Amino acid sequence: MPRNDSRYSKNDSPPVIPVGLDVLLCVARRGSATQAARDLGTTPARVLRRLGALEASLGTALFDRTPGGLVPTPALDLVLPWAEQAAGAIGQMRSELAGLEQAPIGNVHLALFPGLVNYLVTRRLDAFLDAHRGLSLELEPASAIVDLTRREADLAIRTVRPTTGDLVVQRLATFSLCAMAAPSLAHRKPRRRPSMLPWLAFSESLSGTPESLWLRAHIPDARVVLRASDFQVLLSAAQSGIGALLVAEPLGRLAGLVPLPLQHKMPEGTLWLVAHRALRPVPRVDAVWNWLLSAFKEDDRGAR
Repeated sequence: MPRNDSRYSKNDSPPVIPVGLDVLLCVARRGSATQAARDLGTTPARVLRRLGALEASLGTALFDRTPGGLVPTPALDLVLPWAEQAAGAIGQMRSELAGLEQAPIGNVHLALFPGLVNYLVTRRLDAFLDAHRGLSLELEPASAIVDLTRREADLAIRTVRPTTGDLVVQRLATFSLCAMAAPSLAHRKPRRRPSMLPWLAFSESLSGTPESLWLRAHIPDARVVLRASDFQVLLSAAQSGIGALLVAEPLGRLAGLVPLPLQHKMPEGTLWLVAHRALRPVPRVDAVWNWLLSAFKEDDRGAR
């Protein structure tokens, strides 16, 4: 019987899969190369060539060539049931592959701003995965921009809109940045100047972010007590009362921070959902794409 397991060790020889099963079955059914050629939309000569190639790969003749046509050999009675079984398995495989192309199945790698990980995990992720049992989601917190063209991720949420590459880009959300701190720091006696507060900021490698630009423009003499390239580090430091942090207000409130009563105008930020154009229509990527759009849209409605 054929092997039912699909795993082979490195030392196993790969299974030999004969080509031309369709020709064999058609010739056996019709009893004639000419009739088989009509059914297959080809020529009798091509049918005989493919049948000969199949016999060569099996090492035995399945038909004797006679002046009256093809005559089955005893080997055909042995091979035919296996050929029918193989053809049925191939047909089933193709059906399942066709279904796979239409269903959201597989792993989706999503790169996103670190602070959004907890936000997404606590916002409808459980319901989404429960509704898509064939999907798994890999969340990668990344302050640096990943290269979607080189498949470093399937999808990305960015705070800066990309301008190069064959990418599909859609606005995901617009949010207000807010100066926030732990209640233990925010409830101290009011400071005369914001620069007297201890501040948390991104490292110089992320000096182009809206948070870094705002801090340099409005509080140039800020007393920065901690810099980091990892947003989660800054958020944890803010939660511990080490310093104030400019953060998207929903994320700050989720982390237990409270706004600081500053008179400065706060900037707005935008989240962009990005995918490579070739991957965007793939069902598993499409499912996560639409879920993200829906989740942030509902949060936006709820915040109004």
